[in-house]
Amino acid sequence: MTNKIKTRIKIQVLTLLSLMFSASPAFSIEISKHISTIIDPVPIKRIEPKYPIDAARDGKSGWAKLSFVINEEGRVKDVVINEVVGHRGFGKAAKKALRKWQYSPAMEDGKPIQQCVNTMQMSFQISRGGVSKKFRAEYGEALAAIDDKNYDLLKKKLEEMSKYAHGMSDEINHYHTLSAHYAEHIKNESLELYHLNRISLLDGSADSKRKLSILNKRFYLSVNLNKFQEAFKIYDQLQKLDAAKPHMAAYNKMIEEVDAFISSENNIIIPADIEDKDFWFYSLVRNEFSLVDINGSLNKLDVRCANKRHVYTVEENNTWSIPKSWKNCSVLIYGDDNTRFKLVEHPLKS
Repeated sequence: MTNKIKTRIKIQVLTLLSLMFSASPAFSIEISKHISTIIDPVPIKRIEPKYPIDAARDGKSGWAKLSFVINEEGRVKDVVINEVVGHRGFGKAAKKALRKWQYSPAMEDGKPIQQCVNTMQMSFQISRGGVSKKFRAEYGEALAAIDDKNYDLLKKKLEEMSKYAHGMSDEINHYHTLSAHYAEHIKNESLELYHLNRISLLDGSADSKRKLSILNKRFYLSVNLNKFQEAFKIYDQLQKLDAAKPHMAAYNKMIEEVDAFISSENNIIIPADIEDKDFWFYSLVRNEFSLVDINGSLNKLDVRCANKRHVYTVEENNTWSIPKSWKNCSVLIYGDDNTRFKLVEHPLKS
């Protein structure tokens, strides 16, 4: 986003941070006119994932987030693991279970169609939480470091506590909360959002004020990092949160700024890093994009839209134009570990 927009957003956030503001129902990134009526797929057969034996033995909890395609027969295809928290086995167990699910297929004007943009988070909860004595002691030392503003010590303690990122659910949440605090201190917004996104708000342990505080920060960071689809999804969660209702006007202003920026003549530039994962995932807000400044090797681009899917090879500075009728598109970009590049979304064409 432009510096002017970022400055306005930051001023709004700082002014209302203590109120933990919220957002507006009035936004639209849909540019195309209505061309058909689509009924979303509905699950009719669910299979629960098997808890990995070693994760259960060690009392580990967490979740796995998956993307998948539902074909015209309602079968689940092309499942990919977007993210795993708690134990690496959760991803494999969730993927195996999801492949056995059955849906009533999506329908367009009375005919079954494939639905290519689907995401799901499967939770693995062996108990209601709690923390070990060892964790409690290390957590107390980390909090003391924050109170003393000793961030060098906090960094050291977080390195020692990284093992808890794969522990019990409460330990995972506390660890990522501390890590997000440290990332905020060193002004690394991407790292801060990474840790905030790994704090579970689904287990019932978070009260409404804490949920609002975390969602508020996620929303602000998503906007500031140009992750607009993520910001819109967070807004949907805020809309359902009673504690957010008194503060909708502030979010409304920010959403208006985002909509204006999406419709502007400015490029949307997203830095990307595959790191040690299989792919990099991003939800588009425009229908034309390029991959530039590739440092490493990219080998496949998987474009998944509401009812279309195409796979391409990748060349430096290639530009892809997606038909306007292909709604809600996401991209999965595959390549070698630690390959860095930029995705550039070009201005919308009339």
